[in-house]
Amino acid sequence: MAFGILLILSTFAAIALPLCLYLIYRRRLSNSFPLPPGPPRDPIIGHLRHMPSTNRAAVFHKWSQTYGDVMYLEVLGNPIIVLNTEQVAAELLNKRSAIYSDRPRFILYEMIGWSTTLSLMRYGKRFTLHRQLHQSYLSRQNCLDFRDMQTQEAHSLVKNLLAAPPSGYSKFINRFSTGVISQIVAGHRICTDDDPYMQTTQALRESLGRAGIPGVTALDLLPFLKYLPEWFPGFKSGAIARECRPALQRLYDLPLQAVRAQMESGTAKPSFLQSHLERMKESQEPRNYDDVKWAAAAMFGSTIWSSVTVFVLAMLLHPEYQAKAQQEIDSVVGAEGRLPGFEDRGELPLVECIMEETLRWHPPTELGVPHALMKDDVYQGMFIPKGSTVFANIRAMSLDERTYSAPNQFFPERFLPEPRGRGEPHFTSVYGFGRRICSGQHLADQSLWIAIVSILASCTISTAIDENGCAIVPEDGMSDGVSSHPNDFPCVISPRDHKLGPAE
Repeated sequence: MAFGILLILSTFAAIALPLCLYLIYRRRLSNSFPLPPGPPRDPIIGHLRHMPSTNRAAVFHKWSQTYGDVMYLEVLGNPIIVLNTEQVAAELLNKRSAIYSDRPRFILYEMIGWSTTLSLMRYGKRFTLHRQLHQSYLSRQNCLDFRDMQTQEAHSLVKNLLAAPPSGYSKFINRFSTGVISQIVAGHRICTDDDPYMQTTQALRESLGRAGIPGVTALDLLPFLKYLPEWFPGFKSGAIARECRPALQRLYDLPLQAVRAQMESGTAKPSFLQSHLERMKESQEPRNYDDVKWAAAAMFGSTIWSSVTVFVLAMLLHPEYQAKAQQEIDSVVGAEGRLPGFEDRGELPLVECIMEETLRWHPPTELGVPHALMKDDVYQGMFIPKGSTVFANIRAMSLDERTYSAPNQFFPERFLPEPRGRGEPHFTSVYGFGRRICSGQHLADQSLWIAIVSILASCTISTAIDENGCAIVPEDGMSDGVSSHPNDFPCVISPRDHKLGPAE
């Protein structure tokens, strides 16, 4: 009996002593180093009353003018760190990626089913596996093999845009983006608007828009709300999850089922799924289709459709750059009577700059997806506690006046060397940081460039006219969500020449 009591006490001491020492260490560490600066917070609830419900990236950027490049917020005891410059983000998320690569729990996204996709997955063995699946297929070298397909899709995009009404361009940009990914993932080419991949990805984007920015939704800050019934006043998360879950499940299942059926019939085309399913077939290890289908579905989260739409808006608001770029393209390929291709990319510096400025002017993910800190850290004398939700404020980085002169201005030549330009750096932060950097960045770069150069070579983008004969000049505002895109605006897209055939 006495021995048993002694054993229990010894076990308790073995557990409690290290815990007490850790708590003492953390308290001393936090007392030795101050938290990063931030707005004044209320007792207990912290910054709950002050957290912006919309335009968070812009609000955080404004606060950073007062509180600095590293900003501390807290909601109900949950620490939030906002990084507002590329330099700070690179120091922490790149150089210290070993402890900054986790994700917080995204409760609503978990309820929908998103937690199994690479961009939202917690750091660990499964994350590493999915990242390897992507990188083995989407490396810079491998992406060179996709250029012919991307060119074909870009030409189809132009044909469809030229046949579209003033407000119909958006669905064809979406079709281009989805069409590239569906061929990469499943070897499937989209030829109609009612294609199942189009319908599924449209539902997917709608679910992302309804779910809010991961890391700062009401459920992320107050996880107990997930247990409230759907009829509870003001609680919509349960209904959102229930309504969005079937579309996501279809995105998981549709490509895998289609490619497996094609492989059985001998009609499968080269694709991400076909490649990895063949490897699984040849391997002696147990087959796990879940990881392959989840990794495939993650690719449909591409933001190319948003960036192409931003480009159209930029050309509409800044027709002088459209004219300059078209003159540059004509000087390279005009006499040959052909459309530009990837082989011409090095000879079209202004087109390159327009693409880079499109990404900087309005980044498609303004706050990115937040990281989570896996252990206590100290940076420049500031204490950053374990478990902090860490946002890289990509919008603030794009507007950093220490890096970009007149940052709100659309000025593509800023990237060109002096005297023609200002020699400012390309905006690489758009693809994220560290071990969480976008695994499809090379594919995205090629898709965006070929879409932009094909549209510039073949089309003229101009303002639409209302019933009173007045030009409709859109604002450059962006939607608020995990992926930002311009609010709907009408425009007229007319042909420059006759190099393309009829619309598809």
